[in-house]
Amino acid sequence: MRYPVTLTLDGRAPLRRPAIPVRRLTLRPEPHMPPLAALVGTPPESRGVLVYFPGFGTPLGEWEVAKCQFLAEATSLTVVITEIPGMSRFRDPIPAAVRRDMLRHRSESWAELNLRYLAAAFEAGEVRNTEVMQVLGYSTGCSLAAAALPVLAQWGPIEGLNLVEPVAITRRSLTTLQADNLADWVRLPWVHATNRHHDWVVHTRRRQAIEPGVQPSPVDLVAIALVLASEELLGRLEGIELERCALARGERSSLCRRGDFEKLDASLAASGVPGPTITIPKLGHQLWHSFPTLVGLVDHLVDVRPAPAEG
Repeated sequence: MRYPVTLTLDGRAPLRRPAIPVRRLTLRPEPHMPPLAALVGTPPESRGVLVYFPGFGTPLGEWEVAKCQFLAEATSLTVVITEIPGMSRFRDPIPAAVRRDMLRHRSESWAELNLRYLAAAFEAGEVRNTEVMQVLGYSTGCSLAAAALPVLAQWGPIEGLNLVEPVAITRRSLTTLQADNLADWVRLPWVHATNRHHDWVVHTRRRQAIEPGVQPSPVDLVAIALVLASEELLGRLEGIELERCALARGERSSLCRRGDFEKLDASLAASGVPGPTITIPKLGHQLWHSFPTLVGLVDHLVDVRPAPAEG
C-alpha cells in the first residue's frame, strides 16, 4: 500500500556531522575511458549498499562528502556515488553513440555507461556486502537510477528504490523545462536558509564553492535536457518489478510538478508497489541542498517499517 507523508522539519534541531570515512576515488574502468570522480562512504557496521545517483551538475566535493556521511549513518549502508557521465569535473563529453540515444529521449546507454563506473567504484572501494541494496536518485539521477535498476538487481537484491524530485515524468518543450528550472533556482535562497543555524553546513558550502565544478558541453546539455523533458522515467517504472518505491517532492517544485508527481504515485499504486509518497512543505526542487531536510527525509525514504493502517 502507498501512503502520503507530509514532512515538516525543524531547521534549528541539532545537526551533527557524522564522523564516517569517505574515500575519494578517480575512476577509469578502461584505459581509453575518461576519468570520473567517485565517493564511497562506509559506516562501521555496514549492512549493505546504497547506490546514489546525484542530480544535474553535481561536483563530488565537500558538500557531497557530507551527504554521503549522513546517508551512510542514517541507513547503515555503504554509500557509493559517481559523477554523472557528461557532468564531470574533468569535463569529458558523453560518447557520441550514447548521446545519439539520449537525443531520442532514451537513457539506457547513458545508464550502462554510468554502471561501468559504478562497478569500478565497487571494486576500488572494496564494496562486497551486496546482500541488501537500496537505490537512491535525486532529480536527473532518478532517470539513471530507474534505467540502471535491472542491472543493479543482478548485483544484489534491491530492497527499495527511492526517487527524490523525479523530473522525466512529463513531456514538455526544452523552453518550458528551462523556465521550470529557472523558477526553482529563484527559490534556492529559501532552501539554503534552512542551513543557517548550522555553522559547519555554511562553511562546507563555502568550501564547495571554491572546488572544481562541472560544465557539460552544449550538445551534451541538449541531450540531457531531452531525456528530462520526456516521460521516459514514468514509462520505465511501469515495466519494472519493485519491492518498494519511496517518492519525495518539494511542495513548491516546478521541475517536479504536483500533477505529474501524483500521476507517478498512482501508477505505482496501480502496480501494487508499496511505499511513502512524501511532500516537503515550503521548499522547491532544490530541497536536497537543505541538510535538515536531507537528514529527516532519508529516514522516511529507507524506512522499512510497515505502512500505517488505514482509517
